[in-house]
Amino acid sequence: MKKMILMLLCAAMLFSLAACGQKSAEQPAAEEAPAAEEAPAAEEAPAAEEAPAEEGGAFLLGGWTPAETPVVTVDMENLLGKATEKLLGATYAPVAYLGSQLVAGRNHAFLCRVATVTAQPAETYAIVTVYEDLEGNASVLDVYDSGAETGINDLPGGWSQAGEDNSVNAELQAIFDKAMEGYTGMGFKPLALLATQLVSGTNYRFVCETIPVDGGEHGCAIVTVYADLDGNAQISDVVPFAA
Repeated sequence: MKKMILMLLCAAMLFSLAACGQKSAEQPAAEEAPAAEEAPAAEEAPAAEEAPAEEGGAFLLGGWTPAETPVVTVDMENLLGKATEKLLGATYAPVAYLGSQLVAGRNHAFLCRVATVTAQPAETYAIVTVYEDLEGNASVLDVYDSGAETGINDLPGGWSQAGEDNSVNAELQAIFDKAMEGYTGMGFKPLALLATQLVSGTNYRFVCETIPVDGGEHGCAIVTVYADLDGNAQISDVVPFAA
């Protein structure tokens, strides 16, 4: 009898342990914590607007002051020489001083004869801008080439450079005004006489400020005027400077 009771008791214990084990195994897994909500991406700041590029064009714009006289002084010639002494491949001979611009120091504009140092040299007119700092150092900023060959050779029938005083006097202004009569499309203000050529009459070559009739941006050009022996005059060629 005792043996039977013991067997029943053991069976009950085994059944109880099995039931407990099953309950333990069947316990639901712990609920996963809900995923954290993704924070909304930060809005990208709008790109900063690029500053507009400085306008190119004529050196007479943007605070440039035209020279009172185009005569190149010894000091100005030395300044240009200092700025161009390390430039290779060409020589720079000043013909006219055109103006200046006050910065942290001063910018200067020269009309130059620029000759290539090659086996077959070519010489053209160019505007050379030079920066002079507060300590007297100088460097070239830009070279605006006209592509117009000077043709200066001082031979009979050839072009000859104007004298040291290359200002546009009353006589030259009258010839230029005569040539402008009936000329349309562009206005010109002569800044300096560059060269002359004796033909059946005289050719005059000026550096001029260009004045668009539609009010556009001013510029510069090499303007050739032909004056005949009877006092008539006309513009025969216009070559603008590259901006």
